[in-house]
Amino acid sequence: MNQLTDSHVLAPDYLQELRRARVQLAHVFEPADRAGMALLQCLGPISLLETITANSTPPPWLLGKFHKAMATWGLRSKPADLGTRFDAWRSRLPVVDPDIDARNCQSLDAWVVIPEDPDWPEPLADLGLSRPIALWGRGQRGKLSALERSVAVVGSRNASAYGAAVTRDITHRVSGEGWCVISGGAHGIDAAAHSAALTAGTSALPTVAVLACGVDRFYPSANADLLGRIEDHGLVLSEVPLGCSPTRYRFLQRNRLIAALSRATVVTEAAWRSGSLNTAHHAEAMSRDVAAVPGDVLSGGSAGCHKLIREGHAVLVNNGAEVLELLGPLGNDAAVRTYTQQDAAAQRPEDALEPQLLRLYDALPLRRDAEPSQLCRVSGLSPTEVMSGLAALRSQGLATDSLLGWRRVGSKNGTAHPLSPHGP
Repeated sequence: MNQLTDSHVLAPDYLQELRRARVQLAHVFEPADRAGMALLQCLGPISLLETITANSTPPPWLLGKFHKAMATWGLRSKPADLGTRFDAWRSRLPVVDPDIDARNCQSLDAWVVIPEDPDWPEPLADLGLSRPIALWGRGQRGKLSALERSVAVVGSRNASAYGAAVTRDITHRVSGEGWCVISGGAHGIDAAAHSAALTAGTSALPTVAVLACGVDRFYPSANADLLGRIEDHGLVLSEVPLGCSPTRYRFLQRNRLIAALSRATVVTEAAWRSGSLNTAHHAEAMSRDVAAVPGDVLSGGSAGCHKLIREGHAVLVNNGAEVLELLGPLGNDAAVRTYTQQDAAAQRPEDALEPQLLRLYDALPLRRDAEPSQLCRVSGLSPTEVMSGLAALRSQGLATDSLLGWRRVGSKNGTAHPLSPHGP
């Protein structure tokens, strides 16, 4: 019988018993151990833990439960599979006593949240069988509710100056609109995203770092100060218990949590084999939006982004406004404001000219005077059209005359119109 029930009606003692069992099971199972997670969903954490610790070999009744649980999730299994997994689980016994784990957490101001808790992040349910057994965290636990407005910003550890700059630009924009930025706490793009979010974030939860090791270890060590600031202002999370080291497998499994906790995943710079592509594919599998920023086609640093875009796994984005637009109703108003501001900043006085006046404006030189007859030849307009047009352009502040002739008054950016035959 599944012991997972509504967290709001669980007795405190039973909830504590569930927490202790899940902490111990997290020491027994590696992240996303499908066989273990299938049995966890079937038996519940307390019964499963008791079965593993009390039996040196799988009891006969467990085999039927195992095959049924695996079939429920569309997974194939053979009779030998349970024995193999059971031996692997028992090889990790005895595990750390939950009371010791609790004292260690207390010394770090850390905490543990489990699926039966009311503040468990609901988006993790989309992981299905791969949902984590528990989450360890540092920072203010009450901020977990703010995860509903989150976007992942990920990319290469070997970030280029371009990649770091575009990451900061996008993160500043989305953080300034109250979105929480989630990343992996690593060097490169992750660090740029976290730092920008801490600077520009306007929400109660500016950024979250999801680690591939226990939260008692800030890894990489070079980012310890950054992760400390994230703990002070945001959250540091991990699905593996205290004392666990980072491994390649755990990094890859960690990526699914980043994708699941976020409304969308943005890859700002990634090489062909970047782990960020793994995060993007997890997001796509959960029907989350995925975006990628294009880069230099001659550089391998953005090859992974181009691959995502070319194969249709991600939409192309250039800036934070386009990311906000991707986020849907919660981001559209902010995106519209940004586009309006950009349009206003890029608007030139000549943009509103009717075609005939624009032809005359294009014909005007910027740095020397031209006689009306010359303007007739260049523009193809009649003398009457040129003279009336010059008067109109002068009234709009776009042309000026002297004894030597007429010239253009420079546009706001001080350059000649790109179509001008005379140039600057």
